[in-house]
Amino acid sequence: MDSHWLELCKEGDTLAIERLVCTYHQDLYRLALSVLDEPHEAEDATQEAFLVVLRALHTFQARSSFKTWLYSITLNTCRKRLQQRKARERLQNILQILQPLHGPSSPEDNVLKNELDSDLWGAVQALDEKHRLPVILRYYHDLSVAEIAEMLAVPEGTVHSRLNIARARLRLVHDEGQS
Repeated sequence: MDSHWLELCKEGDTLAIERLVCTYHQDLYRLALSVLDEPHEAEDATQEAFLVVLRALHTFQARSSFKTWLYSITLNTCRKRLQQRKARERLQNILQILQPLHGPSSPEDNVLKNELDSDLWGAVQALDEKHRLPVILRYYHDLSVAEIAEMLAVPEGTVHSRLNIARARLRLVHDEGQS
């Protein structure tokens, strides 16, 4: 979204605000769903994040990308919701939502792929939050380590460390499942 459109949003231009929402809704919803694992709550969190964005738009200073700023606000909104409900519900149906659509495959291939995806996602779900969030942001949302570090308010080295620990834990689970 270019600076002209952002200025129009700041001025309350409804067309510009509609464009902002249309442009980023799906990405923010996917992020919220990744964290909250409840479609209805993810939609609520997405709408809440947009309200926060519109109220705070005048504070955006373009030191980071606009998308990173939006993701940070959305992530903070989701964290607040997690704290409010005091439940660390595990992520469930995310693979079906995030999986790219592939061409036709045999029923046997689908069963094997679904079983592998389910096992992998179960292992990701088992990670604690400080390791799970970097994995979700990096591998399901294709964010850079720098963007993740900014969103989580930690140094890039910490993100690298958490990703390495998470990968090691996921490998261990995978290796145990193979034996």
